[in-house]
Amino acid sequence: MNELNIGISHLQKSYLRPVLQDVNLSVTNDSYISILGKSGSGKSTLLNILGLVEGYDGGEYLFNGIRIRNYVDYSRLRLENIGFIFQSYNLIPTLSCRENILLPTLYNRHNGVQDFEELVELLDVGPLLQQKVTTLSGGEKQRVAIARALILDPSLILADEPTGNLDHKNRDMIMHLLAREHEKGRAVVLITHDVELAKAAKTNYMLQDGRLQ
Repeated sequence: MNELNIGISHLQKSYLRPVLQDVNLSVTNDSYISILGKSGSGKSTLLNILGLVEGYDGGEYLFNGIRIRNYVDYSRLRLENIGFIFQSYNLIPTLSCRENILLPTLYNRHNGVQDFEELVELLDVGPLLQQKVTTLSGGEKQRVAIARALILDPSLILADEPTGNLDHKNRDMIMHLLAREHEKGRAVVLITHDVELAKAAKTNYMLQDGRLQ
């Protein structure tokens, strides 16, 4: 796991209208951040910018001392530092659970990975490894997706409504897993509509009128 130091200053992003107007945020390994806001408030846009998959229009973004610029490929930086967890899981249906979990390792030949068997045991997905993901429940899919997000030992977990499709039992289990990973030294940035989920974080923000409050 790498040391993490992210600094965002006066960030701006517009589509047909301003979405992010003056966003300031710092993220380190000690950060567990929740961001709440109405649909369309720009939460996912901010997460995509943090995750180096979307550009921005103004302000400054520093990732471990690297000034992030538009139209530059940061795939290596993203692969070596960031794990993504999505509401829709984003698993590949034609692959087995094992293949989905190990997929990121095909693109990373340089950095070490987490111990596969240990990760499988931690997330209790051993009995699922040979199954296609189409056969799984929502909670099982999300545990497989978290294993995939963690396999490269990221310093930052970006979670976009990770429990939005789950029942309360699975929601509580996923949030417990995120808290446990944060205790190991990973930063977590969580987007949610659920106020109860947000309470698990150390720092809570509301994204409103393009600004974090």
